[in-house]
Amino acid sequence: MLAWVLLVANMPTIVCTICSAFLAYKERPQWVWFAGLAVLAGIGGLLTLGVVHAQQLAWRS
Repeated sequence: MLAWVLLVANMPTIVCTICSAFLAYKERPQWVWFAGLAVLAGIGGLLTLGVVHAQQLAWRS
């Protein structure tokens, strides 16, 4: 259960990081925007984990 919560909370970060790497590989200047979005999505993922009380889910497992 906890693994699924972690995966879903961090999915936007994973997608933005993959897009950023792909655009950097293709030498497109837009990769910087996706790298910035990956950082913001990571912060949002951490806040989401706090909202769903992921620490309590870890203790129940």
